Amino acid sequence: MKKICCSILMLFCLPFPALADETDHSSLFEVLQTIDKQYISTFDAADLTYHGLQALHDLDTDISITKGSDRFYMYHHRQIYKIFPFPDDNRNWEEWSRIVSQIIDSAKKISQTISLKDFEVPDKISKKMVARLDPYSHFYSRFDYQDNEAENSIYTLYSERLIEGNILYLRVRTFNTQTAEQVKQSFNNHPNIKGVILDLRGNSGGILNEALKVCDMLTDNEIITYTAGRDNRNMHYYTSNEGSLYDGPLVILTDGDTASAAEVIAGGLQEQSRAKIIGTQTFGKGTIQNVIPLQNGGKLVLTTEQFFTPSGKIIHAHGIQPDICVTEVKDGICAPEPRLRMDEDIEQAVNLLKNQIR
Repeated sequence: MKKICCSILMLFCLPFPALADETDHSSLFEVLQTIDKQYISTFDAADLTYHGLQALHDLDTDISITKGSDRFYMYHHRQIYKIFPFPDDNRNWEEWSRIVSQIIDSAKKISQTISLKDFEVPDKISKKMVARLDPYSHFYSRFDYQDNEAENSIYTLYSERLIEGNILYLRVRTFNTQTAEQVKQSFNNHPNIKGVILDLRGNSGGILNEALKVCDMLTDNEIITYTAGRDNRNMHYYTSNEGSLYDGPLVILTDGDTASAAEVIAGGLQEQSRAKIIGTQTFGKGTIQNVIPLQNGGKLVLTTEQFFTPSGKIIHAHGIQPDICVTEVKDGICAPEPRLRMDEDIEQAVNLLKNQIR
């Protein structure tokens, strides 16, 4: 009996788990400060942090955060638990990150789930904040990303064939590390062609430099695109002056899934009067994302610049308009739609090239 009592006494004498330490706000500060310095446009700090704080509700539905005009409200079981005023200086990222950390610490005191997951809460908040910026910006913690140097060369997704003996048809589904060499080989294998169809339907982009190398084979010393960020400094992308492999008639096929690097070069070759575009308006993904390593081992993929056509037209959210629209036109816009397997677009391109070849 004594042994049992002693065992019970020892059990009750064991210390309860201590509350987790105060949340280190440094990683949140680094994320906010980096976004402020490098993101393509300005943003509302209160809105961004508010959406990040929704990660607490994801972990524990008994906790919710709402945003007033100058403060955050924390609710627990639908009752106001605490109020957190905004910083006096809206761009004081040190204070914003401290407030978010204070909210996390308050949530840990009333939620066992959040307390147990306290080590990953700042990362979850950062993910939601960055996702709020745009669909292409992301936050990856040190726990959930993988480096893959070959990620752009996994799929070939390239094919060629001759049509009517003298028209070279090239289908490029993505620009990867092999694409330019494959296109070059196609031109070398068919030196007597009279027309080229570059099919970019369904091409979601890929490596811009590979796309520019393809342009090098089709034109000399021309501006294909330029980029600009918040500082308004432009960077121009030219084709080389080493001599193109093919300078004859060229038709590019596009559809609503033609995006990023694919629509950038389509718009550039169109505006330089090097190619005619047949198809539909392109997707309109004309932004550049940079990967920024963080001190805590995570990575920030952040939209920092956007593409323009040589004449200065914005590609993002606008896309590229074809010269010949194969779908319904409304208010002067060629409606985008997927047309990857529409053979009639190829037939139309062949007919256009035959007229030019004559």
